[in-house]
Amino acid sequence: MKPEFETCFVNLPLRYIYTTPEYFDFFIENGIQPELGLDCMGDECQSMDWLLSVRDRLDEAGLGCTVHLPFLDLKPASLNPGIRRASIETLRAAFEVAKFFSPQRMVMHPSFTCWLEKPLFERAYAHCLDGLRDLCNSWLDHPPLCLENTYESSPDILVRLVEDLGRENVGICFDLGHWHSFSKGAERGDFDFWFDTLAPHIKHMHLHDNNGRMDEHLAIGRGTIDWDHVTSRICELNPLPTMTLEPHNKDDFELSYSFFRTKVAPKVFAR
Repeated sequence: MKPEFETCFVNLPLRYIYTTPEYFDFFIENGIQPELGLDCMGDECQSMDWLLSVRDRLDEAGLGCTVHLPFLDLKPASLNPGIRRASIETLRAAFEVAKFFSPQRMVMHPSFTCWLEKPLFERAYAHCLDGLRDLCNSWLDHPPLCLENTYESSPDILVRLVEDLGRENVGICFDLGHWHSFSKGAERGDFDFWFDTLAPHIKHMHLHDNNGRMDEHLAIGRGTIDWDHVTSRICELNPLPTMTLEPHNKDDFELSYSFFRTKVAPKVFAR
């Protein structure tokens, strides 16, 4: 089954495919394009034959994908040299895995510690910038690498990082749920500031909901994000970014997909 929306994806970690193959069957049978999570906790990234079998099933079904690079325990901006080296080495290995899948986008967490005093933060920023340059140089024509907001208190640091890298194939993944909760967007009501700041660099978006207190990954429309306003602003972007729904269970997937199909897609894809 061909995908209903060619630029829309749904999160699916490789470890889920490895341990619970019926998840992947559901995606294939329903024409859902995955955002493959590359945080591998077992042997799922060790077998080339298995990785190729996943790729081949997607190809046979006519489905594309994006990939989410590893982020658990990683900190490319770490002030600890060992942690920093291990993080970049892990990300470089994930680049090699990503090549199997020819993804439309790759998503990465820079993982800044924004509460550091300025001299230490600047050192951490320089480490992250150097690491990302090395990473990008390891695959010069890589698909767009989208740096995702997580705990940042302001969007400015992500824009600075993208502009300092100065590469056409590096941009931003704007995660609405992270803005609403981690960055206190629900409390501050500063969506337009974040959107306007990031807009020139947005290549991808993560769509999920929460009530502003925790990163709950609720179905879109089930939290307190103003999706009518968000949708109207997405419509302003040209070109439109790719988008990934990020539910954490099947019920929330069904609610998210229904909301996206009826409330978001008709406006976003109408032009």
